[in-house]
Amino acid sequence: VALLALPMALTQVIVADCTGPRKYLNYFLECSARELWSSNLPALPHLFYFNLGVLASRALAADPARLRQGLGRNSAVAIGIVLVASAVLAALSIPLLAAWAANYGNLAVMTKWGPVVRGFSGGPSPWWLVGNLFGLEVLLAVCACAEFVAERTKGNLLGHVLHFAVSELEHLGANVLLYLVVADICLAGLSRAAMGQYPLDVYGGAATTLALILVTRFLIYLASTGRRPGDAGRA
Repeated sequence: VALLALPMALTQVIVADCTGPRKYLNYFLECSARELWSSNLPALPHLFYFNLGVLASRALAADPARLRQGLGRNSAVAIGIVLVASAVLAALSIPLLAAWAANYGNLAVMTKWGPVVRGFSGGPSPWWLVGNLFGLEVLLAVCACAEFVAERTKGNLLGHVLHFAVSELEHLGANVLLYLVVADICLAGLSRAAMGQYPLDVYGGAATTLALILVTRFLIYLASTGRRPGDAGRA
């Protein structure tokens, strides 16, 4: 519980002034005043997602055989728990969904439930952190269903397509930091929108995101296949 509660509590620790030599505090905590174009993605509050992934992976990897056996015996209970958890996460996502018309990645919207902030001073807010959990659960459910169908359709076209899609998502998750670094480098060199003006609409943003993912995937492919076994011995 502390692994999730502590990052959430740190969203309320806001440094008043992050200008001058104190600008590096914004790498860790939220700030009220910061320098123009400085980074505003404090790491400590975002540990909420990292810690959640650690807890989930430990729970699933502790004893997979026992977990599957327990789910098989109490499938009705497991389904009930999943449905209740889904309802709770869907309710927690309502404030973020209310601000969906704004720029999702960098928004500061006051809703009747409270502020939904990310990418601006005072962000990320608690509503932004918990609001994404329902989408993550849906993605996990889709991947689990795809893997389930792929295992039962081995040898045909559908099984190959689903297995490829799940394996690529797994690859994306395992190398997400590399994807983020390449995306930051590309965006820093390619985009500098004027104040209040954004050159891409929703479709342009989706196309740019897909292009960045494909470029990074190609770079990883080149790095993994560029050196053949035995090349190191000839060097």
